[in-house]
Amino acid sequence: MTTGAPLIGAVIGSPVMHSLSPAIHAAAFASSGRHGEYIAVDCTPDNVASVLSDLVARGVIGISVTMPLKEEVIAHLDEVSPDARFLNAVNCIAVSSSGLIGHNTDGEGCCDALTEQGHAALAGAMVVVLGAGGTARSVALSLVRRGADVVVVNRTTERAAELVAAVAALGARGTIRMGTETDVTRATCLVNATSVGMNSSDMPIDALHLHSGLVVLDAVYSPMETALLSAARHAGATVIDGLWMLIQQARHQQMLWFGENPAAEPMREAAEQELSRRRK
Repeated sequence: MTTGAPLIGAVIGSPVMHSLSPAIHAAAFASSGRHGEYIAVDCTPDNVASVLSDLVARGVIGISVTMPLKEEVIAHLDEVSPDARFLNAVNCIAVSSSGLIGHNTDGEGCCDALTEQGHAALAGAMVVVLGAGGTARSVALSLVRRGADVVVVNRTTERAAELVAAVAALGARGTIRMGTETDVTRATCLVNATSVGMNSSDMPIDALHLHSGLVVLDAVYSPMETALLSAARHAGATVIDGLWMLIQQARHQQMLWFGENPAAEPMREAAEQELSRRRK
């Protein structure tokens, strides 16, 4: 939809029409009094270079990156932040006089959701992270940076060992090790960074390990109340849905683009309204 406002933001990926980013970032623009449009652009690895060039020519300041371009886009950037380079994944591009600069905001978004929505104190906390893929890697990195003691639980131990070794080598404030789902019984926080539970009633761990002292975040937000969150709520835990992680990582993107951290609530409301519209 064309609003007459200047184009200042976009999300690229394929398929991209399902993305909530246009609704979320448009709400951030509005709450910040920013006059500009944010659009979704279908883009594949075959045409990513031309799409980026076109967006820059049209005056875009910020670009969000979704699947399948998080790795592919790196070769087309002028600079990549150390964290994004370590993760080998970019989900945010800032356009400046220095060119296209790639960042990754997933892990920081997760940590902010844990602290702001879950009121968790991460320094010294034992946090179990389920998974060893890209999301788990970014989450684990941010958690140890904030002083958490991270336990990685994954069905494939080789991938978990690789993640642990890579993050441990950075020498961050916190610690990281491999574990099992029984570690959840002693944990302060639990983050599901797998796709288990997406559009299903599957559980990533046995509900018997959940307890009232936990803060549980599920990166999955379809459905919003996953089986894990439902079971955690029943156990008396504090629960945070994946939409909050999405909102918080988008706030970090806004900070990288404009140097401002917009209010989370209007962004959340816009995302919920968009989801409701799609269900009709």
